[in-house]
Amino acid sequence: MSIVGDSKENTKEKAIEEGFTRRVFLTFLMGVSTVMTVTPFAPMIEYFFKKPEKRGEKKKVANVSDLEEGSTTIVFFPGEETEDRTFLVHLTPEEVDQAISEGRDEFITEGFVAFNSICPHLQCPVGPPEGTPEEEEFVCPCHGGVYNKFDGTVLGGPPPAPLPAVTLEVDKQTGDIYATGMIGKVGRGRV
Repeated sequence: MSIVGDSKENTKEKAIEEGFTRRVFLTFLMGVSTVMTVTPFAPMIEYFFKKPEKRGEKKKVANVSDLEEGSTTIVFFPGEETEDRTFLVHLTPEEVDQAISEGRDEFITEGFVAFNSICPHLQCPVGPPEGTPEEEEFVCPCHGGVYNKFDGTVLGGPPPAPLPAVTLEVDKQTGDIYATGMIGKVGRGRV
């Protein structure tokens, strides 16, 4: 009996001397398990806790003479990346009056309005208002999100927030249209 007891004690002493015990092994296993569980969620965690980047310095995006009334064009603000794709809409005087009467004229500058084209739902590219009923809506083809072209608010579908608005400035002497900033965060809207 003492031989068996001695061998168990020797094994324990040997394990303790080497620093490897059941407790150390289980602690190590829990650490590896935790890392493997959290790692796939790292991009999501970064997305929610990332500080908003400074979006935009004043940038010329078009000239008044480039757009006919009632037309939409694609410009890029603040950069040239896909996520910077922006719709610049030249509203007709009737549309401006309609937006004012509906209280949707907050972002209209000299008959122009601009919104980032990335849907806040799942970051699909939103389509321009041409070809939609009455041409008054931006539509996301992925899940049917519908936005008002006057103020970017959600009219239907699953989007959780309106499109980010791009603030504009029009130089009356030259007719140059400048994008001066963005209200909201690309992919998250104006939340």
